Amino acid sequence: MSTSSLASQIPAAWSPPAQRWIQSPAFDLFFFIAAPLVMVPVVLGALYWSNAFALLGFVLAFAHYASSFTFYFWDENQARHRARWLAFFGGPVIITAVFCLLVYFRVPLIVQVVLFFWNAVHVARQSCGILSVYRNRAGVSDPAQKAAANGAILAVSVWLCLWNIETHMEVQPLLAAVWPRLGFLLWALAGAVAVAALARAALAFVRRARAGAPAALPELAIFATGLTLFHPYLWIPDSARATFAMLLPHYLQYLGLVWLLHRRKFGEAKGSRPQMALHHLGRNLLLLVTVLGAIGLGLFVIKELLTRVGYLTLFEAFYLLVAFLHYYADGLFWAFRDPHVRRSIGPYLMLSGRPAPGV
Repeated sequence: MSTSSLASQIPAAWSPPAQRWIQSPAFDLFFFIAAPLVMVPVVLGALYWSNAFALLGFVLAFAHYASSFTFYFWDENQARHRARWLAFFGGPVIITAVFCLLVYFRVPLIVQVVLFFWNAVHVARQSCGILSVYRNRAGVSDPAQKAAANGAILAVSVWLCLWNIETHMEVQPLLAAVWPRLGFLLWALAGAVAVAALARAALAFVRRARAGAPAALPELAIFATGLTLFHPYLWIPDSARATFAMLLPHYLQYLGLVWLLHRRKFGEAKGSRPQMALHHLGRNLLLLVTVLGAIGLGLFVIKELLTRVGYLTLFEAFYLLVAFLHYYADGLFWAFRDPHVRRSIGPYLMLSGRPAPGV
């Protein structure tokens, strides 16, 4: 999710909503601010108790991937997609072709290394994007505030993901092939940058408070969440398993954000059949959970079947490809630097919260 300021898509007569929460305290706490805490039982269950918890993580992963492609079905996006067909359709084709070539020729570990670091930046940018919503709801559009807070989240996230990089069986060998101590050097450099970025962010918050616009609790809380989202790397000794644990709250945040956006934007039953489907999914939480759960469980069954016939690597390649396509699509659909995105998404995230049935 892009982190550009949302201020420019709001009419000149607009004033910050009195409600600092995006939806409500309960909704925001569950889906956004306390998402890492909400997912702790699932993390512990998957690591130590039962494979059923790992299955839940699998279902959440593909539910969140599927949600990222729903933007292709917005009626108002169709003309934009045709005008920029190379970006919206050619880009995924190129990524798929390059990925297949790398896998076919067995280029060693490049795919996994790119995935690891792109994943870290992708998750951190989502935290920055959610923080931007809270900051703009408070009426603050100062680019310096955005740069300081986002820089801290990105720097700390990269530092934490490198905390136990020596245990990552796909990334560490490539780093060690360049230089045996490269992993440690990257961690040390990232730590120095993170400390400097944190100091810069703290100073920015202090200056803002002195100027008479102190950050309110929701904004400070989501900033803290962004800084600590990568905490599993500190206490889970295996980097790959820590990545799984870190991604669970990311999935929850994304699903909550996309559902809320669709519920607000497609409140009326009108438009094409795909857009009508988004309307029905946004208004019926049970139907939405059933559909997303069916996608995840269906793919799990396919994974198990391929495993039984000796083609697990085929599904693993598919999983990685979907992740890359998700990163790319998100970079297009949440790019608030694009005026179309600001007009089509921004106002619906700035609405005052309303009760959310079923939550």
